[in-house]
This record gives sequence, structure tokens and C-alpha cells, in this order.
Amino acid sequence: MSRTLSLVDQLARNAKRQQDAYAELTKALGAGDPVGRERAQAKITELTAEYQRLSDALRLSELEAREIATPRARKPSKPLRELALDALDDLGVPAAPALVADLTAALTGDRPSPSRFASLRRDEENAARRNLAARPAWIVPAISASELTAIPRLLTSSSWSLERRIIGSRSMRTDNLRVAISLAHRLAQLREIGAAEATRVERLLFPFARSIPGANDTGQPIDPKRVIEAAQAELTILEEADLAERQSAAARLSSSSTFLKLWGRPIVVDTKAVERAIR
Repeated sequence: MSRTLSLVDQLARNAKRQQDAYAELTKALGAGDPVGRERAQAKITELTAEYQRLSDALRLSELEAREIATPRARKPSKPLRELALDALDDLGVPAAPALVADLTAALTGDRPSPSRFASLRRDEENAARRNLAARPAWIVPAISASELTAIPRLLTSSSWSLERRIIGSRSMRTDNLRVAISLAHRLAQLREIGAAEATRVERLLFPFARSIPGANDTGQPIDPKRVIEAAQAELTILEEADLAERQSAAARLSSSSTFLKLWGRPIVVDTKAVERAIR
């Protein structure tokens, strides 16, 4: 359920962004602005491809919801990268390895060591350098909105849109709110079918809910609906500015190569400053 709702929300956002892109194209055509026209056309192409991917994912999610009454099956024997992509898909936002491991444990009972994700991320990058088209999705780092460089401690999926993989000044808070909403939806679903995993998901949700004003009362079981409403209320205040910062950063990186849009720009070290610091 949470995945379906997230996909519907993403499709709605995509449609709005397509409208804005078409408006930019119309403006550029009217002004005789070839650079603006090409930029708008590139954005429309990117958004159209993303919309198709999201539509396909939504159809699959709806099919799964009809065919099974339990959450998507997780197999502890899956490769680490598949477990990570599963968890990131559920969370919907950049996440630390520990959170990815905790969610995997809550849903499968098997917790991979968070330390393994550092080598996984390096392996993914090396494999992608050899053949970027070899896999439909890669484990990639989040990207800093200010520097456009990688944030290795946060994992994302290469199948996500660029702005979704960017971390701005407000993003840690807005993403925590989105995690709370996602986990609350999953908790409600698990409770509805009486699944044993509900207790573990509730334990995972607790620190997120506790950080949201009005989300729960001390010592009381978590009410998923109350958490969702409280998180949405705060998200409404922060979301617009956060999205604008992410979109601005994505626009600055949009002309870079596909590889740089996935792994961020290289970090430039000021060697002279380093030499002065160690003297």
C-alpha cells in the first residue's frame, strides 16, 4: 500500500513538472530562444521516460496488491544489492546503511551488516564504469545540493530522478518525515493482516515518530494514521522550499554526463590549502 501511494504521488509530481516543462518550451519558442528550447525539450524527454517507468512500477505494485495479501516477499538469500534496492524502494528517500539494514531485518528477520554497504557501493561504481547499461538500477550515493558531490553515507537508487537523489539543507528533515510516513503505512498494512513483522516495523518507526510533534503519546502504541497526519502537516511547511533547492541543484548538474549525474562531481582538493594547514 505504501509503495503504491508513493508511486501515485511521484506520478502526480511528474505530471506537474511536465506541465512546467511544456510551459518553458512554449515560452522559449515564442521568444526564439534555441538554448531554452533545447533545455526544455531535454527536460520533457527525461520526465516522459521517468513517467513511463513510474507507470510501469505502479501497474506492478497494483498487481501485487491484488494477488497477495502480504507485503512483497523478501528472501534473505537475495544478494545484498537486491536487499538494498528493496529497502530503498520501500523508504523512497536516500538512506543510511544502518536504516537499510534495519528495515531489511524488520521485514525478513535477517540483518545485513551496515559495514558491507561501503564495499558494495564501490563495487557498483566500478561495475558501472565498465558498463553503465549492464543493470537496470545501481546503488549510488546521494548528491550534495551545494557541492554536487557524492554523500557516500547515504544510499539511493539510480532509477530515481536526479532531484530525488539530492540532499539540500532541509532534506534530512523532509526525508525523515517521508520515512515516517512510509513506515507508518507499512505498519498499518502489517497490523491489518496480523503479520509478525508489525512489531519490528513499529520498533523501527518509533524514533521517527517521536521526533514529530503530535505524532504519538509517550508509552502508547503507535497510531499509524496519527503519525502520517502529523508528518504530512510538517512536510507541507518544508516541502516546497526543499523541492526548490533540490530542483535548482538538479538543473546545475543536468548538463553533466550520465555517470556524474549518478555519482556526483569529483571532489576537488585544494592542495595548497592542505599544505598550509599541515605546516
